[in-house]
Amino acid sequence: MEQPSNRIQDLFQRKPEGVLNIYFTAGYPDPKDFPATLSALEEAGADLIEIGMPYSDPLADGPTIQESGAAALRKGTTLPWLFDQIQVVREQIRTPLILMGYFNQVMQYGEARFSQNAKRLASTD
Repeated sequence: MEQPSNRIQDLFQRKPEGVLNIYFTAGYPDPKDFPATLSALEEAGADLIEIGMPYSDPLADGPTIQESGAAALRKGTTLPWLFDQIQVVREQIRTPLILMGYFNQVMQYGEARFSQNAKRLASTD
């Protein structure tokens, strides 16, 4: 049985150096802009898009990410919302996506549930 495609592995096989990785906080500046933000980053040439999972206490991230996360949380951005949004855009966005966050978020959401959702999204190639 053939292994499913892995967008990240495919990227690094195709382009072993000079990969442009772009980070943004999910739900910032407004949750409704999530699909358009991903599309714009892909069209602008991002090789890899790192999506920050907003967290209420991101002390290690510095003031910019702290504020963008706080703003996204105030506007209702949650992990269930983020998984739903990624599912919606997965067919249109070919650029590999990576979630960035804290393990506290994963524990709160449920490790098995988080892993199942992430695996489901990764297998929609």
